[in-house]
Amino acid sequence: MRRPGATLRRLLPVAGWIAVLWVVVVWRLGYPSFWDPDEATYAETAREMLAAHNWFVPLYNAHPFFDKPPLFYALQMMSFSVLGATELAARSVPALSALALVAFVAWFGRRLFDGHTGQTGALMFAVLPATFALSAYAIVDMTFTLFLFGGAALVTIAALSDRSRLQYAGYVLLALAVLTKGPLALVLAGIAFLLSLVMAPAARAPLLRLRWGIGLLIVVGLSAPWFVYMWRRFGDAFVDGYLLKENFWLYSGSLYGAQPSSFFYTRVMATGLLPWTPLLIGRLVDVVRGARLETAERLLWAWVIAIVGFFSFSSFKLDHYVFPAAPALCLLCAHAWVTARRAERPSIGVTSAVLAIGVLLFVAGVVLIPGLDRVPLELPTGARLLPVALLAAGIAMIGQIARAWRPASVPYAAVAGLLAAYAVVIVVGLPAFEQAKPTRRLARIVAASAQPDDHVAMFRLNRWSSSWRFYVGRQTENLETPADMRRFLARPGRHYCAMLRRDYNGLVSQGMQLRVIHEEQGLFTTTGRALQAGSGARREQFIVVTEDRPGT
Repeated sequence: MRRPGATLRRLLPVAGWIAVLWVVVVWRLGYPSFWDPDEATYAETAREMLAAHNWFVPLYNAHPFFDKPPLFYALQMMSFSVLGATELAARSVPALSALALVAFVAWFGRRLFDGHTGQTGALMFAVLPATFALSAYAIVDMTFTLFLFGGAALVTIAALSDRSRLQYAGYVLLALAVLTKGPLALVLAGIAFLLSLVMAPAARAPLLRLRWGIGLLIVVGLSAPWFVYMWRRFGDAFVDGYLLKENFWLYSGSLYGAQPSSFFYTRVMATGLLPWTPLLIGRLVDVVRGARLETAERLLWAWVIAIVGFFSFSSFKLDHYVFPAAPALCLLCAHAWVTARRAERPSIGVTSAVLAIGVLLFVAGVVLIPGLDRVPLELPTGARLLPVALLAAGIAMIGQIARAWRPASVPYAAVAGLLAAYAVVIVVGLPAFEQAKPTRRLARIVAASAQPDDHVAMFRLNRWSSSWRFYVGRQTENLETPADMRRFLARPGRHYCAMLRRDYNGLVSQGMQLRVIHEEQGLFTTTGRALQAGSGARREQFIVVTEDRPGT
């Protein structure tokens, strides 16, 4: 008969994982309005495709949209079919991808090292700030990482564990990665494979025994038909719009002005992996001091170098592009943590790194105390709990390592501090930010007032175009000049337009007869960058106008 204490010990880890995944992935997933421009663009594309019963050709503003292959849109369409075209439905795709990816990290870590390392790596990955953000952000990166990293993990274990059948499931996942973000998936996997042959000599023979020819046929056979179909249907427009613009030109020559330096992603990975970054440095210090760099570590580093190196040479850079490196980095951090925990003598590098994590959390809490006062939101008093959570976690980690000079079995203090901080963001920060985002409210006023034959536009609010169109629920126009506005108003029917109060004053001064039907204050931008200093953080007066007709 099982003792109650033994049952409780078995249930506690399960309850802990449920709490972690609830806070990081699930809690209030559908609460915020869409973040412009990317999240709203994906959601609007999926909504239009579903309305047109078109599962193959991405559509935006009723025109073919050659930004990405169709798989992510199709997954959102399936979610919309079940849950309706809502924020929750759109975000359920990256959220479910995040849950599956956490499981993949745990499985891969167990196969590469052991169960404790796999669980620790999955926990470290789950509480990353990047995971918290991207699991609730309806863009392709979390889903792409699931297919790309998951496929590579299956292929790697197929080689190292002599389980050849796993490789075929891996090739299928790589094909899904191609259908999510394009041939980039094959490029990244190919570079990682070549680097693995060089950096991990012990794994060279097992890797080369895999059926790579058949694997390539599987990937191409599953993914190529869509590209052939689009080329046959749209010809040069698809070649120019997707293959050249969205891939070659975007990588080789920036289409969007000045971009960060080649070291941009090195800084992104150093800060984006916080608070675990010191563990990588500490492990490398121990290796220099004589510790052995294992074959599994070499394979993980080959993956990281392939991802970060490839995008570092790109002329167009966004921080989330290198997210596929995060699972491997977390496994490297977990291995460093567990190795130091099991060492007979204290590990100088990693043990010092654990102390550094505590210091980083403490410093982050100290910096946030005055930093919250500079946030351009009306934050309630509860927001002060955010730095308190980080301060407490930092103190706990510093105290633990000072007493034992050895890491705890699991980084409980850091995980608890991060979860508490995320809870404050969800409960306090999101409502305050949502109150400052006017797009959804303005669009719903127009949607409730406009008739099917009326015309809807935005004036000099191009950044809102995707979410505005989604919430209005119809085709809209982006107007930039007074001449555009005059042409818009000259069309038969009633007209509705969102704009800034200062732009309205300018148009009225030029003789346009406009009437304000709604006005409110808010932040101009609808992304998290609004919390940073700059023009996006400035509050503006937003209005919705229509014609000022006699008798109205």
